[in-house]
Formats: sequence, structure tokens, C-alpha cells
Amino acid sequence: MGRPPRINAEQILAAARAAFTARGFAATTLADVAAAIEVTPAAILRYFPSKQDLFAAAMSARGIDAPPFIDELARVDPASDPRVVLRRFAEQMIPFASTIIRSAIAVQMHAASAQTTLVVPFDTRADETPPRKGIRIVTQYFRRAMNAGVIRRGDPRAYALLFVGQLQSYVFIHQLLAIEPAYPLDRYLDALFALWSDGAIVGGRRGSSSKSHPQAGDPDSSRPRRRDGGTAVRAAAAKAETARPRGNARGADGERRVAGRRPRQPRSRR
Repeated sequence: MGRPPRINAEQILAAARAAFTARGFAATTLADVAAAIEVTPAAILRYFPSKQDLFAAAMSARGIDAPPFIDELARVDPASDPRVVLRRFAEQMIPFASTIIRSAIAVQMHAASAQTTLVVPFDTRADETPPRKGIRIVTQYFRRAMNAGVIRRGDPRAYALLFVGQLQSYVFIHQLLAIEPAYPLDRYLDALFALWSDGAIVGGRRGSSSKSHPQAGDPDSSRPRRRDGGTAVRAAAAKAETARPRGNARGADGERRVAGRRPRQPRSRR
């Protein structure tokens, strides 16, 4: 009876995918892949005749299911602190997106002469790809959080696109554009959530989001919009106005105004 094989094709493909994604085609050797699964290069060649064949099999378009953290967002309590919920989502989303983009870059660089677009590891026309499912669930989260009163009213799909886009931009800037030095992820997320929580433009109106146009077909588009944001702005403005020092006609401020007036000329009596 022969000895059972120590490896199988799926193990080889997983190791090769990780190696090619990390180092690219040219910088990766069969020995690198073999070392990762503790076999010899000859063992890999029994499954794949060449490095080119191994690369094609490992990096070809394949079905990738949406990761668990996307489904977890669909079940989260909408009344929970959005800063906690969205940060947990972001911390898992960025490594996932990074893996996909780095893989696509490796394929792009190997086929640069013929490839004109990035090849992602899923059918972009399918309804349940990770990006489509992710945007749909993030949109639903923002809608539920708005209804729970922890997110300001607006277009939930626009919010989802803005938030996920900010996460994707971090990956593209560091993985595709290779901007150095790489900005620390924790500091990036700190700044991102400070921006979403407090805003960055001094003097901006807090209630302006109430004027945003709802997405066509959004179930919330027919509901009356709450004016909590505008009320808060008016209350803050009234408080600031009350706190502003008033001029006192009998005090120094009033004396300055009086002193600045032209003296009244006496009327001539005829």
C-alpha cells in the first residue's frame, strides 16, 4: 500500500495564491511555494507542470463568498454606538479589500501587455459578489441606525458609498499607488471617525443633511424627515447669542458709543 499524499491541489493553490499576491509572479519561485507547505518543488510539479501553470490556476477568477463580518453587520443592534459598530467593520474590511486588490495587482503586472483592467476574483455581474452584498448591507445598516436615532437623517445608500469608499481609498493609496510612508491604520480610523462624528469644516451647518435628496425607491423617502439636526443648530445659535456680551448704555461700552456721537447743536431761537 502506497503512502497517502502529504498535500493536495487546494493546499498548493492556497500557498501559491498567498506567495504570488505578496511578491508577484517574477519574484516568487516554486521553492517559495513549496517551503510554505513543507514539501519539495518536485511535489508541486506533480500537480502543475510549471510555475506559469501554477500561477494561472491560483490567480484565475474564482468565487469568493462575502466574509462573515458583512453578515454580522446585518444582525447588529442598530441602536448601538455607530463609532463602535463601523470601526469593527472597518478593521475587518480593510485587510479583506487589501487581499483582493493585491491579488488583482499581481495578475495585472504579470499580464501587463494584454491586461487593461484589474481582474477581481469574482464575477462582477453576479448579484451576490462581496462588493454588491457589502454595499447593500451597509446601506441597510445606515437606514436602521437612522430609524434608531443614532445616525443623522440622509440618504443611506450615499452614506454607505461614502463610508466604504473611504476604506477602499486607504487600500488603493497604499497598495496600488504605494504612497510612502504608509499611514498607520489606527490613526487613519481615528481621523475618519472624528470626521464622521464632528465634521471638519468650521462654521458648517449641522442641519444641512436634512436637505439631501433620498434615493429613488428608498422606503424611507416617503416618510417625513425629522428636524432634530436643525433644532439643535437653532438651539446652539440661541445659546451663543444669549452668551454674547451686551452693550450697557451706562457702562464703559455704552460710554464709548455715546462718546462717538456728534454733539447736538443748540436750536437757534428766532
